[in-house]
Amino acid sequence: MKSRRQVFPMLFSLMVLSYAATVASAAVKGTVVRRISGCDYFIVQTTRNYDLLEWYGGHDPDKGDVIVGNFESYGMHDIIDDTADETLTVWVEDYGLTKEDALDKLVDACE
Repeated sequence: MKSRRQVFPMLFSLMVLSYAATVASAAVKGTVVRRISGCDYFIVQTTRNYDLLEWYGGHDPDKGDVIVGNFESYGMHDIIDDTADETLTVWVEDYGLTKEDALDKLVDACE
């Protein structure tokens, strides 16, 4: 039987690796592709689909900015505008959308 001195480092290493894999899998990268002047909602295009986000504070992203973070799950998230090297807070209104659905929801949200 292995001693506690041998088991603890192995368990700790597994926990750290598990946490790192979870964080890495949650981060998504996308580009702001649509903004409507005077509206806090914007569309982000990822490699697979489109997401509708609402800006809640921090840096206000511009069209063309690359953002990184956990914005493909519902709720409030702090993410990074990689282009401006700034943090912003967003509410994920919807994600995994087609381009047409994202545009329809953006227009509805900004009316």
